[in-house]
Amino acid sequence: MARSDRKFKTSFNTWLESVLIGNVPCTISGVARLLGVSRTLARHVLARAAELNLISDAGFPIVFLRQPTKSDYFALCEIRSLEERLEADFMMWLKDAQPAPGSRLSEAALARRFGVSNTAIREFLIGLSRFGFIRKEPQRSWILEGFTEQYALELHDVRQLFECRAMQAIFDIPKADPFWGKLMRLRQEHVQLSGEIEARFTDFSELDTRFHRTLNAAAGNRFMDDFQDPIALIFHFHYRWCKKNQVERNGFAVQEHLAIIDAILGRDQDGAIAALQSHLETAHQTFVTSLQRD
Repeated sequence: MARSDRKFKTSFNTWLESVLIGNVPCTISGVARLLGVSRTLARHVLARAAELNLISDAGFPIVFLRQPTKSDYFALCEIRSLEERLEADFMMWLKDAQPAPGSRLSEAALARRFGVSNTAIREFLIGLSRFGFIRKEPQRSWILEGFTEQYALELHDVRQLFECRAMQAIFDIPKADPFWGKLMRLRQEHVQLSGEIEARFTDFSELDTRFHRTLNAAAGNRFMDDFQDPIALIFHFHYRWCKKNQVERNGFAVQEHLAIIDAILGRDQDGAIAALQSHLETAHQTFVTSLQRD
């Protein structure tokens, strides 16, 4: 996918999220500022909305014909960057293949599996290796590492520090920012998953990653952004070893997410921080349990 195409699709999804909170600029320049794009790209966004019969036409004032639905959004697989796609594909492979700690991974084999260059997969693995998730071996191979309870404790401490800081930043986000529409959309997805948890409990890992990434992005800190994805991989890699009550655990985590989201949407900062801390503690205990699987 071309970068410009991905930018358009991301911008269109962001526009839909702004519509959810009633933030609809009345000029093409206003739409462009909202999305951080050119006026030409902003016109393409409105043209797409007209094609879907969301609005009467691409002119102003905008006349809505209906409310956005889930099917109007571009799918995540269409707007992910190469790095994001690798993260998602690698997590899915871990979940399906279930390689044990100590397994040897080949750069060439992984590159073929994921349809990317050896260079791309090497850079991705190097990023993961900074967190001790994998270790480099000679001949372009890698070893999946296991973790100790002390490692889990240190990981939990850093995660709590970063995410609680991000939570504080969320309450400084202007009410007209598309973030709030994104959060409302996440809430809808959590409610839907909660109602289908028996059949879709394995979908939680992807939704969990997007949920925490959305919260952390509020801090606008590049180090926190870099931190989130390897942490998601490490946690979900170990979650799968703890099979007991897996449906119930994932269902409970969904409810914990909803408690956090509802506190944020209710502008209850203390409640949101308390709900987040409770959720992180639950995740930590699940992680520790997974390390004790033997």
